[in-house]
Amino acid sequence: MALIKFRSRSNRLNFSELFFPARPSRLKRRSQKLAKSPIKRTKIGPASVSNIAYVRWLKHESMLNSANKLATQYSGYGAMWRNPYGRPRPRAAVKQASNWFTAYPFSLITRPNESFLATMADNKLWQTLEDIGIAAIHTGPMKLAGGIKGWATTPTIDGHFDRISNKLDPIFGTEEEFSRLSRVAGRHGGIVIDDVIPGHTGK
Repeated sequence: MALIKFRSRSNRLNFSELFFPARPSRLKRRSQKLAKSPIKRTKIGPASVSNIAYVRWLKHESMLNSANKLATQYSGYGAMWRNPYGRPRPRAAVKQASNWFTAYPFSLITRPNESFLATMADNKLWQTLEDIGIAAIHTGPMKLAGGIKGWATTPTIDGHFDRISNKLDPIFGTEEEFSRLSRVAGRHGGIVIDDVIPGHTGK
């Protein structure tokens, strides 16, 4: 699972800093830059396999291409393997936050003209969660989902679990709002849980 937490006022180490100390911090900025880049629709020629420009566009926007770019940042660094990496630690995660609030994006009623992420970043909401002992929010799927037909994207048919990109879907908010959510959660000693890996292993 991806646990995102900013340091609290007591300056304690967060989950990833404690258990993955070898991870270079500079890689976070690179991955964020990649995630922020929008899907480019150049629309050069017909949307068919005979059109080289179309095939190149599909490859460029694919999750596999994105994963390959990210993999080059994480492989080849000896420091990455000096400490245990990627070992499941469910008990440590539960110890970090034993009570979660799952805020499935499509089922949350927001204020008028307010995004899901802006609603989740509300300070009063986090104060209430802190008061009743909830220390984590699981956001559920928020990446671009659905399919591609020609040069256009098609809507999700699986509640955003049929993701097609590593980019945040703008209907749920912006990267800046996600960062604000993480900061507000950190001020209340909370955690933001983005993707839970067992939830994305196929239908």
